[in-house]
Amino acid sequence: MVVKRIQPSLITAEFFIGSYRISGSFSVHTRSLGDALYDSTTSYLTLADAYISPIGAPTKITARQRDAVIVKSAISFALTMTKEDALRRDQRYGSYSGPKFKPIYLTLPFFELEGLIRLPGRLDPIVLLSSRTEAYLTLIDVTARLSLQPEITYHGEAALVNKRLVSMMGVQPHA
Repeated sequence: MVVKRIQPSLITAEFFIGSYRISGSFSVHTRSLGDALYDSTTSYLTLADAYISPIGAPTKITARQRDAVIVKSAISFALTMTKEDALRRDQRYGSYSGPKFKPIYLTLPFFELEGLIRLPGRLDPIVLLSSRTEAYLTLIDVTARLSLQPEITYHGEAALVNKRLVSMMGVQPHA
């Protein structure tokens, strides 16, 4: 997918929900997609110009909606074409871009994801996946592979992954 800014305050992102991919425009006028997804005071996102396709047939558009509302808890993961669009405000400053990134492998319904995750200090996967922390994991340089059709892949500079839907996580030390 080509990075395109329709307007300075709109980004194009892909949302994977069940067996569907929803591509649409999200307004970043007041906050990033990362800030919106991590915000626990709202349970939905609004999109403009949403295109719906089955995950196994990414070029087949089955519906187009001028305005769409997505339930955040139903999102398996969201892909963005720029890292800045996925990062929360607190992740954009300080050492977030520092050398503490580790390769990670996740399984979700229908997908396997590979990318990099920032891990402060010593890794404790149980704490990382704990319900006591944020609802999403932010990954960088992501490849998502459809598990039943591994030739179908999606790529993004960043992904926001719903921790509740992660079934397995593997973290490798940086070589």
